[in-house]
Parts: sequence; structure tokens; C-alpha cells
Amino acid sequence: MQDDTLELLISIGHYARVYRRFDEARYLFERLALLYPRRAFPHLGLGLVELDRAHYRAASLLFGRAVEVAPDSALARAWLGVCQVLEGHYALGVRTLQTVTDAGGADEEPGAASMAAAFLNLPECAPYVRAPRAPLAPQALDAAGVACPEDGTPRASALSTIERLTIRGGH
Repeated sequence: MQDDTLELLISIGHYARVYRRFDEARYLFERLALLYPRRAFPHLGLGLVELDRAHYRAASLLFGRAVEVAPDSALARAWLGVCQVLEGHYALGVRTLQTVTDAGGADEEPGAASMAAAFLNLPECAPYVRAPRAPLAPQALDAAGVACPEDGTPRASALSTIERLTIRGGH
């Protein structure tokens, strides 16, 4: 398959996923997985479909498969760590996410490193992080919808971060 055709099919799968047409997205990514079983992208797409549906265990398995076929993929490891955290496996998720931030690789997959760092800064992950992380800048906290006093420290919430993400995402 030509690269531009493949890129178009991947985009269509993600558009279907974003517009909550999960059956169509899953169908497309499953077909791509049949054509490209040793590539990470169809497993990542399938994992995102399951993540969007709040099926964290299924998403973890699919992201784990993506890591198996592409062990150097920081994006696959970041999504796997995110799912592990969302499943409540904080220690395991933190270890996985730290492999992304420790490896650097920000030039190749900058979104993976920033996503991993954001999840490592969650209060639920704090007891498992081996080194203290710098707090997010007040501008980043404001952009994320977290109210901060003048000193830049986020205010505690009655809900956990995972609950806030789940509610905000409509799950």
C-alpha cells in the first residue's frame, strides 16, 4: 500500500474515533492490523478506540501489543502507562511512564514525553515517582482548567484527578 493511502486510512480511523463511530474505527484498525501485524500503528489505533470507550484493560493489552512490535516507540509506552494509571495500577503505570521521560526522545515523539510527564505529575502517581518532579507552570495549570492561587500551587479538589478526567471526558 502506498504511504499516502495508508496515511489517509489511518486518518479516517482516527476521525471515526473522534466522532465516536467506534465500530467503524475498530473495523478499519483491525483490517490494518491484519495487513500490518508487525507495525505499531494499527494496535495504537485500536487501543485509542478502547481508551475512548473507557475500556482501560482492553486498551492496555492493545498498547502492550504495540510495545511488543515496536519496543522503541515512546508513544506506545506512554499510552500503555496512561492506561495502567487509569486502571488504578499506579506503580506499574509510573514505571512505564518513567521509561518514556527517562529515554528522552523528545525530538522524535514530543507528545509522548509531555503526556508521560503530565501523568507523572498527577497526585495519584506521586507516591510512586522515584524523584520529585517540578510542578507545572501556572500557565499550563490554567490551560488545564486547574484554579491556582498566586503562589502557583494547584488547589486540592474533592474529586481525584482520574475522576475529573473521566467526568470531563463524559465517561
